[in-house]
Amino acid sequence: MNPDDRNIITLVKQQYERFPYPVAIESLEQFISSGARQGGCPSLCFHWYWPYRAKTDDLDILIAGCGTSQAAKIAVNVPGARVTAIDISERSIEHTRMLLRKHGITNVELHLLPVEQVASLKKRFDLIFATGVLHHLADPVVGMTELRRALRTDGSIYVMLYGKYGRDGVYYLQELIRRVGLTAMNATSDDLDAIVSLINHLPRYHSFSAKREFFGDNMQVAEELVDLFLHPQDRGYSIPDIYDLLARCGLKMQRVLLRAHYDPRCSALRDMKLYQRVRKLPLPDQFAVGELFRAASLMHFFIACPNERADDTYITDIQCDHWRELIPVRHPMIDIKPSHASNTGAQILSSPQHQFPDIQYSLPGRESAFFRRINGERSVGEIMTTVGLGASDDSAAQWVRNFLEDLDAHDFIWLRG
Repeated sequence: MNPDDRNIITLVKQQYERFPYPVAIESLEQFISSGARQGGCPSLCFHWYWPYRAKTDDLDILIAGCGTSQAAKIAVNVPGARVTAIDISERSIEHTRMLLRKHGITNVELHLLPVEQVASLKKRFDLIFATGVLHHLADPVVGMTELRRALRTDGSIYVMLYGKYGRDGVYYLQELIRRVGLTAMNATSDDLDAIVSLINHLPRYHSFSAKREFFGDNMQVAEELVDLFLHPQDRGYSIPDIYDLLARCGLKMQRVLLRAHYDPRCSALRDMKLYQRVRKLPLPDQFAVGELFRAASLMHFFIACPNERADDTYITDIQCDHWRELIPVRHPMIDIKPSHASNTGAQILSSPQHQFPDIQYSLPGRESAFFRRINGERSVGEIMTTVGLGASDDSAAQWVRNFLEDLDAHDFIWLRG
């Protein structure tokens, strides 16, 4: 590791010692009692990673850059898993240790360790979480490559990376703040107040002003403010950047999460003259076009796996030969409302997980009847039988496949074997 890289690690560590992130919580009681799940938790999303395997929590899991609570939130819901959590912040590790003790969680092993040194654990993992860590590394390619080496051949990495276009205004402000000499280590409470004032008085045409609604109301929380505007190492990614990163690290895309943020069929592009031209592009290029059309995605969530992993262990394609045997599973975060446009039982689907409120899906009567029978246990063929669609009716079969493909693209279902 060169001196510049070591310096970045030091600066990042200093920030998180002074301003632990995410904002530390003192208890998991509300999290547990509400039945909540940490994003990507295999207790809920096991079949995202292994759609053809029976669900189990007999897993070796690594949390890379665990922060103050991620490891505890995952481990409490997969008690049979062996969880290893690493972070460079002693304060974050100690806070996690307090949560584990407080709630009697005994299946977590904590290490004060940078991602780049994960090989020193001498372990291999089924599932790795890397959310909010890679974009803060001196060289994300090095970090991601080390994670891939620690991953079993049939394993998966659940990743979050910052979005290049959604955070462009953030990067302008980070540069402005650096130029006036403020850092995470020298900023006082008065300085943080001055930054809030600056943000509140930005010109309306500033990129951050145009997207501020997506950042929530956390500007008064010091840890949130510092992590957003004073971070010493922070980079954003576009969809093509992500595919390039994976290719350089011996990984491939397993599943794009929040796909509706990028899929052209899930935006106003669908009604535009260019749409048919866009739909002829390879899927990653379609996602790149959809991303540029919105130009506001703050974060990218996706699952990657080693190049050596067999495609038939994770691809669930509704257009495949065994499509009738696939089982559709409703995403738990769906809002279902009756459509006021008709009295035929039509419904409107939306999801609070989506950043963009225009992502909705209309279910007319026939689609609504089919959707109501999706329970995560019935196969596509069984649902077709219950709604009276004949197995030999080719037009009905194609309608079902197109409908489920649309629901999957909008993140309202996923498919398992």
